[in-house]
Amino acid sequence: QVLFQAARLLLLRFVFFVSSWLYFGSWVPASAGSALLFDTFPWSTYNRTGLESMLLILVLLLLFVGYSLVEYALHLRNLRRIPTRVQINGTRGKSSVTRLIAAGLRAGGIRVAAKTTGTRPMFITGDNAEQPVRRLGKANIAEEMRMVRLAQQHQAQALVIECMALDPQYQDIESRMLVRPTHPVVTNVRPDHLDVMGPTVEDVALAFSWTVPRHGTLFTAERKHLEVLCRKAGSDLETVVADPLSMTDSEMQGFSYLEHKENVALALSVCEQLGVGRNAALAGMKRCLPDPGALRVHAVNAHGKRFELVNGLAANDPDSIRMLWDMVKSRSRNRTVLVNCRRDRTDRSRQLAELVSEFEADRYVITGGLTRVFLRRARELGIASGKLVDVGEERAVSEVYERVAALVEDSSLVFACGNTVGYGEELIRYFVEQGDCHGFASQ
Repeated sequence: QVLFQAARLLLLRFVFFVSSWLYFGSWVPASAGSALLFDTFPWSTYNRTGLESMLLILVLLLLFVGYSLVEYALHLRNLRRIPTRVQINGTRGKSSVTRLIAAGLRAGGIRVAAKTTGTRPMFITGDNAEQPVRRLGKANIAEEMRMVRLAQQHQAQALVIECMALDPQYQDIESRMLVRPTHPVVTNVRPDHLDVMGPTVEDVALAFSWTVPRHGTLFTAERKHLEVLCRKAGSDLETVVADPLSMTDSEMQGFSYLEHKENVALALSVCEQLGVGRNAALAGMKRCLPDPGALRVHAVNAHGKRFELVNGLAANDPDSIRMLWDMVKSRSRNRTVLVNCRRDRTDRSRQLAELVSEFEADRYVITGGLTRVFLRRARELGIASGKLVDVGEERAVSEVYERVAALVEDSSLVFACGNTVGYGEELIRYFVEQGDCHGFASQ
């Protein structure tokens, strides 16, 4: 691997020098040493002809194609050395299911590497061993090749990896060329990212179908759009549909966060297929670190009052937020909904207003960017102005904390929803750090 990286750097340096000569008519050295080296080349001393330029372009093209072929061949070699490859796609719960499956397989004695791309991209090699995925620019599915290489370096017997592509064509490339899953998983199909995969939920299911193989076994918890998911598959494709009702309340005890029965049932179905017993896999799942965006209930003491803060910011679509609200609303009769808006997602702010108008809450505290968009829509939907508390646009998180702590009553529930990246994460972190948090409340 070290030699391969060195050869890659040398090739890039060579392409830089040749491209510079081709464009400027002379070498543009990166250092004095390289100037001494390349000034000795004969073609740096005379004017090039059109034929010579074409030949150099051809050489560069061949070098690029050759390098790409070698890199992909090495990638396929790394894939072959990892016999079990589980790819998780879907709308909600991908990161959680990735962690659950990896922990369950690890509990069965399998060396596992996992990668999530949710709230915070992480590369995971143990129950408490993970590191952030560092990127030089924007997210790119080509990083999956690096993840496969890292997994092979850790001598992983299984790779559990979350699908990071949204565009259907990129989903196809990531699945068919970069991961080649032996066990494909689709968590569910919900109305999210409709601007890329929509405009309808059925179109979202059709987008996910690009990661469903023609043969083999598909693991999913989706029932309503199962036929669309399997539309591109062959007639011999087997489907394993996880049933959340198979999970008992006692089996769900012991998680350090609120986990969905649907996610656990789906992860268990994959682990059992790979030879790990139900009890062993479940015990391993309860030991793993939760995803940063996992639903947590924080018991907070502030100004002599105790309230529970539910972090549901990671939920992106209305169905998921509604499901989370239904899970936790019974924890208190006094409920506050904390809504975090984003300046560049005004459509989402209107959608959030339409959603929370269905909630039976005592007050709605609005923060983030362009809060007036949410407020205008909320009033149109009949939410009383006395229940709407506008903290102001992108105020310091300390101000939001003090305002909420002053408004809520003792033994009340604060349900946070909206946008998590950036300001949302900072807001929740401040509540936990400043509010004398006593860990996670049990489910």
